[in-house]
Amino acid sequence: MRRARGAMLPLVPVPRVRRRDLYQALRTGILGGMLAPGERLPSSRQAAADYGVSRGMVEEAFTQLTDEGFLRRTVGRGTFVSERVRPKPGSPLRRAGSPRPPSRRGAGLASHAACREPPVARAFNSGIADAREFPWKVWQRLQARVCRENGPLAMGLADPRGVPELRAAIARHLAQFRAIRCRAENVVVFNSAQQAIHLLAMLLLEREDTVWIEDPGYPGARAAFELAGARAVPIPVDDDGLTVEAGVHSAPRARMAYVTPPHQYPTGVMLGFDRRLALLEWASRSDAWLIEDDYDGEFRYSGQPLTTLHALDPGARVLYVGTLSKATFLSLRLAYAVVPEELVEPLANLRTQLDGFSSALPQLVASRFMEEGHFSSHLRRMRSIYGGKRAELVEGLESLSSSGWRWSSNPAGFHLLLHHESGDLVRRAAARSGLDLALLSSYRMRSKRDDGLFLRFGGLPVPELRAAIPRLLADIRRA
Repeated sequence: MRRARGAMLPLVPVPRVRRRDLYQALRTGILGGMLAPGERLPSSRQAAADYGVSRGMVEEAFTQLTDEGFLRRTVGRGTFVSERVRPKPGSPLRRAGSPRPPSRRGAGLASHAACREPPVARAFNSGIADAREFPWKVWQRLQARVCRENGPLAMGLADPRGVPELRAAIARHLAQFRAIRCRAENVVVFNSAQQAIHLLAMLLLEREDTVWIEDPGYPGARAAFELAGARAVPIPVDDDGLTVEAGVHSAPRARMAYVTPPHQYPTGVMLGFDRRLALLEWASRSDAWLIEDDYDGEFRYSGQPLTTLHALDPGARVLYVGTLSKATFLSLRLAYAVVPEELVEPLANLRTQLDGFSSALPQLVASRFMEEGHFSSHLRRMRSIYGGKRAELVEGLESLSSSGWRWSSNPAGFHLLLHHESGDLVRRAAARSGLDLALLSSYRMRSKRDDGLFLRFGGLPVPELRAAIPRLLADIRRA
């Protein structure tokens, strides 16, 4: 094995390097943190070659820095930055004079802070996959095999539509589990569902075209449409999901609608069957597109998964969006869309203008994970685990039902919305709580008097969930 030659040394900003210039560049690099304490420097021979100077000059600079305590040298091991050095933090970049603020459009787009995942998972901010339960050893074994079999090919360019193996595996999974009849050629892979929504909107909508969006709804979808230049119109959600009649009344000429039918985000209700048919009828009559975001459709804890809009659609107007990250682990960053074949190439071309493609290696590993049956086994196991977490949460909250609190009975997903008609009561409980409680009002475009607590539990360990439930009850009773 070749030994590492050490850190890259800082540049010397003069055309002809002298000893003093070399010494000052190294000293500044150490004090500024460019060369970290304990970091190994290249040999004097390698440093001389890098700088284009004599080895003797480098030895003189190294010796002086060692005498001053900036470096330490060990025979047989090399030259290192001293651990006793405390680098000075660099000053932040600031524009001279009065900095110009972002544009109004930019400030509005940047205000969608609810799209960011919290840096630390705690009760109740963790509506993500529980990575502690993922079969890492299986994944590592598959990844090693993919690297052996593909070599450098796994690190190079990938098809912007997605690697063929993963597209085929997703098509088979959807046929078996979601009754979606499609071919691999209809599947396009993305880094996230939000990216898929953004590019679909860019491809299919003109600027200022109107889109129905659920209210309350997923902030990431709203941001994706607004980034694409579309105009999001909030359509109210009730116990049966998006109200199609309200959409027809508010925006009859909309070109697209975005829905989360199996488990509405964030209320948790399902889109009723009659509403699904009405939505499909409206899309056909209006020549509009429907984006069906099935973000957690694999996780329904009672009975069979709900029939998708895509499976009911006779006219190829439903664009189905799903994700693998929700079912596996967050940093996998793989999602997909099922679209009519004539949209695949334009969508791939548009994708190349944004970020090119998704990395080939995780795609190839994910395809093996699915094809060899590990994915379906993992889903079965995690349905039991997440279902158990939801059941514990619902059981713990049962005493609140007599005080006007309610929640959806839809047994699905990684979150639960605890709703109350008194918005003041809800907001008071959240403000006084030490838990991380999001408010339903932060997911609304149009304000209402009621409010709710958005409880995300998927990524929480069971002991932490159990400890948080009585704290939540106490906070609500104090409010």
